[in-house]
Amino acid sequence: MSNIANVLAKRKDKEEGLGGNDNAVSFNKQDFETLRSECLASGKLFCDPTFPAEVSSLGFNQLGKHSSKTIGVEWKRPSDLCPNPQFICDGATRTDIRQGALGDCWLLAAIASLTLDAEILGRVVPADQSFTEKYAGIFHFQGSPKRIILIRIIRTKSALVQP
Repeated sequence: MSNIANVLAKRKDKEEGLGGNDNAVSFNKQDFETLRSECLASGKLFCDPTFPAEVSSLGFNQLGKHSSKTIGVEWKRPSDLCPNPQFICDGATRTDIRQGALGDCWLLAAIASLTLDAEILGRVVPADQSFTEKYAGIFHFQGSPKRIILIRIIRTKSALVQP
């Protein structure tokens, strides 16, 4: 889509109320409730074809397929890291967030800043998200202007994993 067409489409969406906190635009037409229900009914955890659990999903150049930084990277579910994983316990604080060896500081800084305001955190990560109740391997993050569904697989380097 050309830049002008893109601007006009975004303007039309905004006029129709799309892209706001109450009516986010879905990424790749994914519907969280439908996907979660399908996973729970089938007993299978969500696997996102747009973001496969592969090194190629980490990035390019320094985090590319042939980078020394991605050697030994494994993708694991939270239950592979500890027997009773918890997403948020007794509230969230910025000191709960720790950076690992993969250098994802920009993402972690954004997540940590969300913990400073419970209302904003609740809009981005709905309160019913859990690793235990109705677990389907899928998260629903609502931001602006897209609603994005993320697979619950964590990239790790085996020698550096600490529960």
